[in-house]
Amino acid sequence: MDEPAVFDRVVTALDERNYEPLVHVPEAHADAYADVLDRCRRHRIAIRGRYPDVLGFTDANRVFAIEVKGSSNLLRGIGQALTYQQGAHVSYLAGHGDAVRPHADLLRSKGIGVIGVDDDGATAWRSPPSAESTAEVTDVEGQLSLRLRGDEFGGDVTTLSLAQPLNYFAPVVALDRDGPRARDEIVDAIADEYGFGAGGETVASAQTLGLVTAGSPHELTEQGELAATVLRGYGVEDLDDLRLTKEDVGRRTVAEVHPPLAVLLKNSFVRHPEFGLLLDALRKEGPRVHFLDLVERLVREYPNVFLSAFCTTRGAARARELIERGETSRLYRDRGVWTDVIRTNVLFNFVQQLKHVGVLAPETRSHSGAIADYDPDAKPWIVVGGGDD
Repeated sequence: MDEPAVFDRVVTALDERNYEPLVHVPEAHADAYADVLDRCRRHRIAIRGRYPDVLGFTDANRVFAIEVKGSSNLLRGIGQALTYQQGAHVSYLAGHGDAVRPHADLLRSKGIGVIGVDDDGATAWRSPPSAESTAEVTDVEGQLSLRLRGDEFGGDVTTLSLAQPLNYFAPVVALDRDGPRARDEIVDAIADEYGFGAGGETVASAQTLGLVTAGSPHELTEQGELAATVLRGYGVEDLDDLRLTKEDVGRRTVAEVHPPLAVLLKNSFVRHPEFGLLLDALRKEGPRVHFLDLVERLVREYPNVFLSAFCTTRGAARARELIERGETSRLYRDRGVWTDVIRTNVLFNFVQQLKHVGVLAPETRSHSGAIADYDPDAKPWIVVGGGDD
């Protein structure tokens, strides 16, 4: 039995068990796996630089990873399944029943589950013991949550493009007053009543934070309704009120001038899976964070967050190759590498936002120039309440 046939039967078995799978199929092989791709969404979540064929949540909300083979290349598959143990609670090797059966005892001794498949489906399913949650499992878990259950979120947090996060409340205030509206109507209201020309970016960012629904017309999410209630209680009932509130901040931070609104913003950020992991990494590194030390921690403990949140699209591809080749240290030691893969947005807008919401101290200096000119030694990130371990 070839690999696509095994893959199709594995997906059926996962569906019967109420598992939530995502699959990784290279584009060059899309035609051969068309039936699988018709049934499952894809992922690009790596574990130690490699993509599991299937990755997702079990019915008990544990992360599972499966390496799928047909009747050959089983030894290579065993090696890949062993790698996936680093980022999943349970790891399996799936293959044709006659091919995997001779390896069953070895796999069980290594803590790998076995899925044997024949023409009738998955006829043998041996689950391994569940591993303890590690930092890397937490990283994978967060990325899965974002992709499988993250319809309320519209993107990764470091792509939020505005340095002043109060702007993200503008669509919330507009929708709270006017009800569901098309994007262009919201943008026009923000321009006319809030005096802000980047209304489209505020809508996109409000979606990223799960405050506004995707699609048209836009509506407030449950979290958006909560934010609107808090804003009204704070005296922000229309866009002009929000404009005046922003003007009050001036060159200071929201956390300094309007602490309740900073808490509301921070809570919106924290609900986003990527930000939660970033905040965990920052607290572990604090109270004074050297940027490259943070990059090292992310690469080692939360590599998927680093790839999706800190890297440009091209940079993520290069970083992934380095991780897979075992050259991880170049991502934080080789200036020519990290300045090439990391997006400048992280060093300016994102830092400013972290200051406004009270994660970084006001004295933290952001970097507005080219990333090639950035000096991490001169501009440490100062974490409020950092240094937990």
